[in-house]
Amino acid sequence: MTGPLRQLARESLVVASALCLSATGLAAQDVHVAPTLGTHIGGFMDVFYRDATGPNAKSGFGLGQFDTYISSRISDKVFFLSEVVFEYGADWGVDVERVVLTYAAKSYFQIAAGKHHTPFGYWNNAYHHGTVLQPTVDRPDLLRFEDDGGPLAIHTTGLLVTGRDFSAWHLGYDVLLGNGIGSTPKEDNDPSKSLTVAVHAQATSDLRIGASLYLDHVSMGTPTLAGTKLGGSMAQQMFGGFVAYTGSDVEVLTEFQHIVNRVGTAASHGTDGGYFYIGRRIGDLVPYARYDAVSYGTGDPYFSGDNVQTALVGARYDLAPAATLKLELRRRRTDSGGTVSQFAAQFAIGF
Repeated sequence: MTGPLRQLARESLVVASALCLSATGLAAQDVHVAPTLGTHIGGFMDVFYRDATGPNAKSGFGLGQFDTYISSRISDKVFFLSEVVFEYGADWGVDVERVVLTYAAKSYFQIAAGKHHTPFGYWNNAYHHGTVLQPTVDRPDLLRFEDDGGPLAIHTTGLLVTGRDFSAWHLGYDVLLGNGIGSTPKEDNDPSKSLTVAVHAQATSDLRIGASLYLDHVSMGTPTLAGTKLGGSMAQQMFGGFVAYTGSDVEVLTEFQHIVNRVGTAASHGTDGGYFYIGRRIGDLVPYARYDAVSYGTGDPYFSGDNVQTALVGARYDLAPAATLKLELRRRRTDSGGTVSQFAAQFAIGF
């Protein structure tokens, strides 16, 4: 994240994301950035156009998520964050995407309880629901939100213990114990809890590297992404890593995750997914390219098995510190839908 977007991140979402300590990507070194006690209210919105060719392709204008957040510094050590999103589909709906209470004892030991973005990898915590902050129009296929068909537990309700800035490498950690797959924000459908463990290092001001592990136990009868129900209890294991370089001129992001779902003694062959993104800043203009893919394991008991590959090129122009215009050309291939070519444009703002 560079230029005006870095300024926007520091002035808005850093206040919200860093204070709730789930922002492992957005300027995580600035955990204590809120200057005074009080409450900050902001939001994000985007409008897009898509023109596609291929099987079942659809074109037209659309509204992205209308995202409102409230962050409050209650005392020097107590913080609150909420993020509520209005979404448009066949009908409109309201989702509480994040709500977090944080006690920040020290930079190296802080506790946050509530609904979080699960702290695995880079993208899921660097870029939340405000599309003006992310470098491309959409999230990579592996990291799509749950209600958009994404395969992973992007959100988790639970207790997060986190720390930052150990040693000259600025090492950090996140440990999240929470409700697992098939649960709701009010209760878990399984007595076992999901566990996420992440470690990362801000090697330089521009370079961030990290690794993470996610473990969960899913009850029999839980709906699967293939449209069936689990015939037995399932164990999910996911591990992966990332490298993120966000310099003043060049942006390079890459992330990989390997997931194994096991019912009884039978395990899938493993699902692999990830992305590679590169961008080059020329003033307020950033030409970029991204490739991402998800390859599902044969016989997986939970995932849909619809392999997907997406390649895109585009350009992002910063109209203002809190406004961007993005144009993209992309080709997306799935096993079920064949190849679709698409032009996408997005005007996104933060306020």
